[in-house]
Amino acid sequence: MQRPIPRSTRTGTVAVLCAGLLLTQACAADPDGQPAAAPSAGPTTGPPSGEPSATPSATTSSAPTGSPSSGGGGGGDDAILQGERQVVIAPVDSFESVLAVDAKGRLNLTDGEAEYTLFVLDPVAGRYQIKTAKAGSGGEPFCMGLRDNGTKPKTIVAAGCDTSAAGQLFTLERMKDTDEKGRPTYAIRGDGDVYVRNTANDGLVAEPAGDDGPGTTFAFVDNGKANLPDLG
Repeated sequence: MQRPIPRSTRTGTVAVLCAGLLLTQACAADPDGQPAAAPSAGPTTGPPSGEPSATPSATTSSAPTGSPSSGGGGGGDDAILQGERQVVIAPVDSFESVLAVDAKGRLNLTDGEAEYTLFVLDPVAGRYQIKTAKAGSGGEPFCMGLRDNGTKPKTIVAAGCDTSAAGQLFTLERMKDTDEKGRPTYAIRGDGDVYVRNTANDGLVAEPAGDDGPGTTFAFVDNGKANLPDLG
């Protein structure tokens, strides 16, 4: 799959609190309840081994399709925030890089190809789970969750989806400015008032806001209709 790479422009200041979610970690598991092993080129079956597992509840998979220019279809920001569209998450201040789940199951920036570069923003009681738009071999998507690394900054990892997990719910804070295409931009806030931000030394982490505010803001680039299985 050729991953679309949007261009970014400018950051903004917080204007509207859109919605949010907090989450704890739980690792993806195969349908028989066994933790999935870490893949060699992306979490095709689940996030890295050694994490606690969550039992999947669906068996239908979906694959990301389209590009920012061809897959949009006029869904609009409302449809994106209702979980009806699959999106690329593009840092506004990072040239041609997007968020993707790497081979170790960690959410990070990439400017190359990766299996999981499309996501669905699934609303949960005013906050959001950030799900992969493509299901793994167990038949369900992975959700992004905060990982506590002791004295080091928290990171964001792929895990089995669990709406009761504190680290899996994020708040999307609408910013004043838009990106170069006129798309709304957002800061992503997790449990404990930490913000998802890109750093020079540690990559994508979740840290408290600094003097510059959240530090990194994101645009959601529409890539067509979401095709995740209905897990309800």
